[in-house]
Amino acid sequence: MPQNPFIFFLFTLLVYLLPSRATADYLIGVGSYDSTGPAAGVNMMGYANLDQSTAGIHFRLRARAFIVAESLDGPRFAFVNLDAGMASQLVTITVLDRLSKRFGNLYNEDNVAISGTHTHAGPGGYLQYVVYSVTSLGFIPQSFDAIVTAIEMSILQAHKNLKSGSIFINTGAFVTYARS
Repeated sequence: MPQNPFIFFLFTLLVYLLPSRATADYLIGVGSYDSTGPAAGVNMMGYANLDQSTAGIHFRLRARAFIVAESLDGPRFAFVNLDAGMASQLVTITVLDRLSKRFGNLYNEDNVAISGTHTHAGPGGYLQYVVYSVTSLGFIPQSFDAIVTAIEMSILQAHKNLKSGSIFINTGAFVTYARS
């Protein structure tokens, strides 16, 4: 089961469990792919401590993609929620390059957003920025490849899973809540 399944669960519920109408407004797809990367011996992203290295897998990391499209070949938006500290320009450019080889210009810099959960529990060394590569002792291709492939494959799954659906927005008071 994904480490942080709340958003994925809600989106999946919307797409698959709610009755679809013949006049659905959109095509909606979801996808999820393992982005864990090297299991041991890699400095963890963002700790800035040379002694803080991976030593096994407690939870698998995921890339979760959500696509909302107006039609099969029409305008769309793809959002990827990545279990990583962040994405980067190099990650995004590489993902977009791979997607363009599969889909032409269907997915591009104007309609694909990649967002990291800001976890520090994953391997580092996948960013092109020097300051983030110091504690991982440089760029680690295995980390980079795992993350880029997971983003690409999660978008591919979401694209293949496009189904008729509607998006509803509600407003109102949230009266039952807990404080921490």
